[in-house]
Amino acid sequence: MSFSDIFKKNFLENFTGTISIQLVIVTLLMALLFSFVVFNIYKLTSKNTIYSRNFNITMSLISIVTAGVVLSMQANIVVSLGMVGALSIVRFRTAVKEPRDLLFLFWSISNGIIIGAGVYSLVFIMAIVLSIGLLLFDLIPAKKIPFLLVANFNNNTAGDKIENMLNENNIKYRIKSRNVTKDNIDIIYELYCSDANDLQNSLSKIKEITSFNILTQDGECQF
Repeated sequence: MSFSDIFKKNFLENFTGTISIQLVIVTLLMALLFSFVVFNIYKLTSKNTIYSRNFNITMSLISIVTAGVVLSMQANIVVSLGMVGALSIVRFRTAVKEPRDLLFLFWSISNGIIIGAGVYSLVFIMAIVLSIGLLLFDLIPAKKIPFLLVANFNNNTAGDKIENMLNENNIKYRIKSRNVTKDNIDIIYELYCSDANDLQNSLSKIKEITSFNILTQDGECQF
């Protein structure tokens, strides 16, 4: 018997051809258990303006599907090769808007792979470490996102008064945009302050201002 025959024999012996119903039930129940873990951690740490429950449920239950795929790949070499070929041509074109969601997607898929392989201790330890890490990083205070002040006035005097008021209150600012027309001047300031109410009261005292808007953003901010 050649080395090639020995290798083929040992390789094919790794595929049992059958999977016990007990193993299937235990594996899928474990995947369901850790799907609940992913679901609750995502819901607890989510700070998105619009929380999508459907996305969370779908993402969490990916673990069960992945675990079933891994089990079937372990049982039969034909199914294994077929799964590899099928998955290699699948393309998902749904855009993931939040980079943080990629972590949970990969976590859910990894849970299915690890549980399908039967390494339950690893998926348990990984769940604990990731949960602690997400909660700890969530407690770290982030740098305050600046306000945007959109001021409309009809003479340069108001602009000077606004900047003097900002300097007197030790509010850091920079001009983001300046739009000048024949009758009006629109300036957008980027402000670094902690209280928008005090800023609103101070701006209200400047009579030369025709109108103003104070905006906050919930998107990305580069520092």
